[in-house]
Amino acid sequence: MKKISRGSHQGLLKNREETKRLNTEALWQQVQRLRKEKPNTLWSYKEVWQGAGLKSNVALNSPWNASIKEAVAEHNRLLREQAESGTAGQTQRKTLRITNKELRNQIKQLKIEHEKALSKMAIWEAEADFYQRDNERLQRKINRLLETE
Repeated sequence: MKKISRGSHQGLLKNREETKRLNTEALWQQVQRLRKEKPNTLWSYKEVWQGAGLKSNVALNSPWNASIKEAVAEHNRLLREQAESGTAGQTQRKTLRITNKELRNQIKQLKIEHEKALSKMAIWEAEADFYQRDNERLQRKINRLLETE
């Protein structure tokens, strides 16, 4: 039988480095394309790795591609800041996702305020009941003292 060579360790490492390089280049090209095509919309990570022709987000989540994720996050952060600031930001369309998130945050704040108000009302009612009972007790005491005189 003839032995078939299955490659060397150095060959595997070289192939891995080449794959890393190609994936990184494809991801950067997709980021550049998105900068040209969609400068005023939010980018999803899925849009980046799928647009780069990758089958999963593994390459994008790799530590050596952290700069690409940072570029996407920075772009989205800048868009959100522009949307929140001044009249120029108000003229830009906000996505439904941002609007829904803001509404959820407002609902959460209103619930917190509602719970605080309810707890204050409960405390005031408890104090009112306490002082009313105390008043009735003292009134009975005064009446007893007046009767004994």
